[in-house]
Amino acid sequence: MQPSTIQHHQMTSALTALLDADYRFNYQELLAQVELADKPLSLATIRFMLEKVEFNSDEVKQLVQFDEETYSRRRLFGNEHCEVLILSWLNGQRSKIHDHIGSACGVKILHGQATETLFEPAANGHIYATQSTHYPSGEVTVSHDSDIHQISNLQGGDEPLVTLHIYSPPLKQFYLYQLESGTAVLLDLQHDSWFYEI
Repeated sequence: MQPSTIQHHQMTSALTALLDADYRFNYQELLAQVELADKPLSLATIRFMLEKVEFNSDEVKQLVQFDEETYSRRRLFGNEHCEVLILSWLNGQRSKIHDHIGSACGVKILHGQATETLFEPAANGHIYATQSTHYPSGEVTVSHDSDIHQISNLQGGDEPLVTLHIYSPPLKQFYLYQLESGTAVLLDLQHDSWFYEI
């Protein structure tokens, strides 16, 4: 078979499998699915893929990297259309308040319970929290590029949190927001070294 025919066959087989409501795929199969994408993934596709993927406890243990100073980000896959990361959070760690300019984002809770807080701009340019939601292990949440949010590990019992993230296209720019001021700081990952400071 020609390379283009092989790729078309792989994609057709993959899509057929995904249409099966009971079908689940593992970590390696997720990366293979993402690699087939020839354009950025829709928010619905990201949610669908995250809902279908299942990690076993050994895979999670091998992929986590905890840091006492801040939550850790580990890149599992990346190309021009998509990026897959696993994030490891010690108890009490949280992201900065941020958005995802130009990128759709999906998060699956692999271990523990995540708290997502959503924010909106106020009339005076400041931001305010509109709601917080607790997502237990196995749940998925998605956000559009302009959505402002914060992810936190606020569990009792000193429990860690592990989350799987898909950004499509890969996150290039984002704003960081402060509750105390009405100023949002634009960060560009091609010029700034703040990628791990989200």
